[in-house]
Amino acid sequence: MNSQVPLWFPRFAKVPDVHYSPPSGLDVSKLRQRKVRPTVNRWPDMPPSLSWPMPNGTTSQAPAGAYRLDDSRKATTTRVLRTLAEALELPGEPADYHFAIQEVISLLWSRRAEGPQAFVELERLCWLDLQLIRACPSAVTYEHRDGGLRFVSITAFRTLLDLYLTEGALGDAAQVLELADRFDNGDTPPARRARERCAAFAAEDKS
Repeated sequence: MNSQVPLWFPRFAKVPDVHYSPPSGLDVSKLRQRKVRPTVNRWPDMPPSLSWPMPNGTTSQAPAGAYRLDDSRKATTTRVLRTLAEALELPGEPADYHFAIQEVISLLWSRRAEGPQAFVELERLCWLDLQLIRACPSAVTYEHRDGGLRFVSITAFRTLLDLYLTEGALGDAAQVLELADRFDNGDTPPARRARERCAAFAAEDKS
């Protein structure tokens, strides 16, 4: 049984080895929960857990994980990105930040026809998420039924590989592919396409 206290941070930028600055002009003064701190729960025969204060009690959900739009599909991309930036200024566990970023990556991918800016933001958020999972791998692991730990499916890998293959940026794709293999995300259709394209390019370069 894991006896370690769950890892949490007062804001995303405090995660070690993550290089992140909030957008200029972001107003965090109205984020009422940005200064809350969790209580550690210790129960017999149970791993430690966190409780977060709320106006009417406590919750197991960290502020960063709870802060989201009611229906992001109806919001503008600007609003979606601002809401994510605000969530990253709130306390949370690494998984809270990962899933908040991943949700926006998926949404922006569905809106990629909006133009080049959508691709710029997609690439930025994907690499931001990969910084996080390299710093805190536990954010993307789960206990398999065989008792071992496994990595979850990570959208950032598939998205970056699709982006770089579309652009013909095989060097960048190879870098992502190496990292995807390290996190057991190297057996997806985009990863297989990237592997084939990189192998073909290497063969042509030798001929």
